[in-house]
Amino acid sequence: MRRLTLILTSVTLAALAGCGGAGDAEDAETAAATPGVTQDTGQDSAQLKAENMTADCMKRKGFRYVPHTLDFGDDNGQAKFAGMSSIVEPADQVRAFRAKYGFGGFSQIVYPNDPAVKQPEVDPAKNPNNAIRDALDPAQQKAYDAALHGAGGKGAKAGPPKGDPGCANEAAAKYYGSGPSKDEQAAAAREFGKFKNDPAVVAAVGKYASCLKEKGYPVNAPQPGMIEQSMFSDAITKFSNAGQVDVATAKQALGIEIKAALDDLECRTDYAVLARAKGIAVVQGGGVG
Repeated sequence: MRRLTLILTSVTLAALAGCGGAGDAEDAETAAATPGVTQDTGQDSAQLKAENMTADCMKRKGFRYVPHTLDFGDDNGQAKFAGMSSIVEPADQVRAFRAKYGFGGFSQIVYPNDPAVKQPEVDPAKNPNNAIRDALDPAQQKAYDAALHGAGGKGAKAGPPKGDPGCANEAAAKYYGSGPSKDEQAAAAREFGKFKNDPAVVAAVGKYASCLKEKGYPVNAPQPGMIEQSMFSDAITKFSNAGQVDVATAKQALGIEIKAALDDLECRTDYAVLARAKGIAVVQGGGVG
């Protein structure tokens, strides 16, 4: 069964990479012998360094952790040319991608091995540290969680770590960054507010929405920062709900998706010009990116 795997940020993938894994102090030679970890393939040196830093940190705390990397899908063009960020990419590059792959949905079935649309394969169950952690008793598991993830432990309800941030969080902060500060976020939100209330932008959004409606497409969110996601979201929802689809059916669906992707590109011209002039940081400043 084919389902869309949304592209994850590096920090999210780093968090998945840091789930599970504890025990006795890890021998440095074991880490050095781990395939794909100590040799920098050039695909994601930040991830590589973060994993090795996490292993060293866990060793100092008395736990065993095996560094392991995840496929980030760096060559995937969906986010760049089909998703929200595509609004500030050169129109000719976006058109070239969409003319073949549409929004990157059914093309995953038609071109299963094409790196332009192949999604990152993230399976936390394959984390070699899970078995190590599972072998510990509950008290040791709790100590491991605190060492790796900080005082808050792991899980959605843990909240932000207090005090010691944990080995995985320290490594992610060093090699992926902590993201924009509150002041930077506030400044971006202010700029986005100016952008979305600009009369020229409002007029361009209206023209964008009218064009799509004339072509027979519903527009669920005719607002700056959201309208550029509307067609992409609808297409991906259809793909995700399609269930098991054979290649012949996927080719037919891809043809429809390609037309929609190119129609979207045609309709958004004026809005895209204004968005590119402001920059993606402003377009995403309203928290919709």
